[in-house]
Amino acid sequence: MYPDNWELTGPVDDGDSEGYVVESPTGMFFSLNRYAGRSDHENILKQACQAMDAEYDEVESEVYKSEGAFPEEVGVELQFYCNSLVITSLMLAMQYQDDVLLVQMQAENRDFDQNELVFAAMLKTVRDGLA
Repeated sequence: MYPDNWELTGPVDDGDSEGYVVESPTGMFFSLNRYAGRSDHENILKQACQAMDAEYDEVESEVYKSEGAFPEEVGVELQFYCNSLVITSLMLAMQYQDDVLLVQMQAENRDFDQNELVFAAMLKTVRDGLA
């Protein structure tokens, strides 16, 4: 479930994972990638954080734990500058059966704060589908 004015792209297969992205008209996005046959969700999250560090300067990060998280779910909140804007990106990795799922929610800081409930609803939809 996602807002009517957001656009769904996918599936996109990059060789390591298959994923979908839902993007708002203003550039906010929610992505879900599935790493088939993997059991290293903490490592997948670490690699995603390293990719963000390589892409952007001065990335700040802290451990993130969201409400309704699965027991082994791990998360990180990142903040960085892009085109003079402060960007917030939440990444959550979880083990699901024989796969790792990586969720990323990203937006300009003010947009993220204003749409936190939208992101929470989309994340709840994903979690409910896995339960």
